[in-house]
Amino acid sequence: MPLSAEVLELCRATFAPESLDLALRTLETYDAEQADRVHRVAIQLSEGKLNRLAWWLDGAEENLETFLWYGEDPEESVRPETRAFAVDFMNAFTDKHQLKPPQSSS
Repeated sequence: MPLSAEVLELCRATFAPESLDLALRTLETYDAEQADRVHRVAIQLSEGKLNRLAWWLDGAEENLETFLWYGEDPEESVRPETRAFAVDFMNAFTDKHQLKPPQSSS
C-alpha cells in the first residue's frame, strides 16, 4: 500500500534529508491494520531517528493498542506528563539498545 500524502509530508518534516529514503522504506514494512494512523504515530514518536521508527513499528505489530496508547489518548485517561515520560523512557531505551556497526579490526 502506498504511503499517504500526509505521511510523506510528516516524514519529510521529521527526518533529515539523508535519512528520508530509509525512513520511507521502513514505513512501507508496516502494512497491517490502520497503517496510515500507525505511520503517523510512529513518525511522531520516533522524533526523526530511524532506529526508533523501526522499534515503534515493531511495537505496533506486536500490540497495536499499547502502541497507540503511547502515541495518542483520545479519552485522556493519562496525564500528558505521564505519557511524555513514558515515550521519553522508551526512546532512551531504544537508543541504548540499538545495533552498533561492526568494529573494524585494525
